[in-house]
Amino acid sequence: MSAVGVLNRSEMAAPLMILRCRACDDLLSPDRSACTSCGDDDLERVRSSGAGTIVSWTVVDCSPSDEAAGLVPCALAIVALDDGPWIYAWLDGETTPPGPGSRAVFRCTESGERFPLFVTRRA
Repeated sequence: MSAVGVLNRSEMAAPLMILRCRACDDLLSPDRSACTSCGDDDLERVRSSGAGTIVSWTVVDCSPSDEAAGLVPCALAIVALDDGPWIYAWLDGETTPPGPGSRAVFRCTESGERFPLFVTRRA
């Protein structure tokens, strides 16, 4: 299954940004508003390596509206970034069973998209 067509891809993509807690240095997913380790809300954006292991994925094959009908089917995954945090992401490429050999690399985040796009890679 491939998520091809889910997003307009940008060749000059900005780096994937995650959050770092200034109080305890824990790295967090970009959707957090406070540190999950110490509870502090003093967070700063830092650059991620953009690589990780696919923990789980599912195929979304129905659309909530006619406007999004062209976006399905697509693959939505949980990616454990090599930096530490786990994030939700769209997948582009062939999906394989989750685990250590199932790798993904950040490609881009389109304006207005909730999840970044990752490309599957074989380890």
